[in-house]
Amino acid sequence: MKKIPLFEQCVANVAPEVMEEVNLNIDIANRIYDLLKAKNLTQHEFASRMGKRDSEISRWLTGTHGFTTATLAKISAVLGEPIVEVRRDPETKYVFMSMPSYNSSLGISGNSYTSHETNSCVISYEN
Repeated sequence: MKKIPLFEQCVANVAPEVMEEVNLNIDIANRIYDLLKAKNLTQHEFASRMGKRDSEISRWLTGTHGFTTATLAKISAVLGEPIVEVRRDPETKYVFMSMPSYNSSLGISGNSYTSHETNSCVISYEN
């Protein structure tokens, strides 16, 4: 593929956050397009379900539209699939087990806590 120096220079001068925004918008548009194809929905049918005009859906699929979280939530609900997923910390799980108290007088040692009242230890871990 032929490279165009002026274009390459312009792209090199784009702020990283702007590049990331453009990439996210394109990824979201591609995700919507892929879901429409997988569900055999036309843009017209999707527009009708969203309560939008066909032209707005067409604009969304160009990858230049900045979506609000409210719009993304509605798209997700209409298509029955997540559009954007945010990584969350794994839920902390707790294991309760009976064991003799051998910790310091405060009952704290590392990632465990021994209750002197119940003589049990709580150990947390992440899944």
